[in-house]
Amino acid sequence: METYAYLESPEPQEAARFVNTYKRRGIVVVYGLCEVSYEGRAAARLEPMYRLIIIKRDGTLLVHESEKREPRIWNPPPSSNVALVIDGTLVIKSVRSRPLETVIVRIPIVSFAAFFPASSAPYRVHGTEKDMVRFLASNVGLIEEGATLVGVEVPTAVGSVDLLLRGMGGELIVVEVKRDLAGPEAVHQLKRYVEFFASKGEKVRGVLASPDISASAYKYLKEYGLEYRRLSPKQVFTA
Repeated sequence: METYAYLESPEPQEAARFVNTYKRRGIVVVYGLCEVSYEGRAAARLEPMYRLIIIKRDGTLLVHESEKREPRIWNPPPSSNVALVIDGTLVIKSVRSRPLETVIVRIPIVSFAAFFPASSAPYRVHGTEKDMVRFLASNVGLIEEGATLVGVEVPTAVGSVDLLLRGMGGELIVVEVKRDLAGPEAVHQLKRYVEFFASKGEKVRGVLASPDISASAYKYLKEYGLEYRRLSPKQVFTA
């Protein structure tokens, strides 16, 4: 496996060779005084300031400042990145073809450049919405004691119902599951499901299950005669 490499205060030509040599091998980081311009679906320009530029082997380019999680300007993969020297200044040009978007980073002072041979590996996020649905399908008593499972991701004319249960009284229980804070749209969707089954002559109730619910969503829930069950992704992850 390759080891990391770095340059301190390189000359522009040296820095350009470094970026072009390593840009497809892992992660390249450049720190220095730079100004940045973006043209594409909109236009933007960042005044000269010390910033961190990150280039990943899939073509991702990120321009970071000292605050916030997100980059100020970026180009997603599979952008094409090239380092040039123009009028004695290191220039990194990133072009995304569809839609056409161009980021140009001009770096008159390069303080540091480094290469890290990072790799990628598959991963699975636990506690997703699908995990929560599967968990509830195996633990329907959390929704209604004595209920039985009818189906998961049940297709209807108004969308797929996350869970469909049958209550002890014979009524259908439609369950809409949200991984995060449930808002009004989740309640409106649940209402559409309930109305769909009611139009088929079914006696039906609607239940919204999520870690939390907004005040406006809860207001609509009560207004429509629907129910709420609190369920956190942590319950699913530790089950």
